[in-house]
Amino acid sequence: MMYFNLCLVMCVLSLIGSSYSQVISKGKCPDVKVVSDFKLPSYLGDWYEIYKFKADFENGQSCIHANYQKKANGHIQVYNRGQTQDGKITTAIGDGYNPDPNEPAKLAIKFSPVAPYGKYWVLDTDYTSYSLVYSCTDLFSVTHVEFAWILSRQRTLDVAISSRLFNIMKSYNIETSNFSSENQTDCKN
Repeated sequence: MMYFNLCLVMCVLSLIGSSYSQVISKGKCPDVKVVSDFKLPSYLGDWYEIYKFKADFENGQSCIHANYQKKANGHIQVYNRGQTQDGKITTAIGDGYNPDPNEPAKLAIKFSPVAPYGKYWVLDTDYTSYSLVYSCTDLFSVTHVEFAWILSRQRTLDVAISSRLFNIMKSYNIETSNFSSENQTDCKN
């Protein structure tokens, strides 16, 4: 039993260590609502990050831009581009799909063949100007790791829309102070 407890503690510390620069919060993931009548074809195309929760895989990048396209197999190709501080363009190509057709706004995305799919849940969108995306994973029902993005079809977003999206997050008891503003100026991509 002592060996099991030591292994459990080591696993938790390992998960926390690997998530050092992610948003980790106490308790289980909040119960959120997604867009009930989500229309993937209208969502496809270009989106720009306006606000995000800290994510190691985007550290040091600005001008982050994603393009979503339907693939022949029904999955979604996710093509992300960012710009490093020295002006170099970085890219990442991912695969997405909808695991449950009854919940079309609950997508799953991954960027490595060996990685598991992560949650990409669309909480709100008008398809033409903004999107609010949330992802949360419970860790032993004690804590959770979460990501969130506010996206726009343009490199800017009206402050009134951002405020409304922050209020949606607050209504789910999600800490909006975890959002950081994204730099979308002097972009080469």
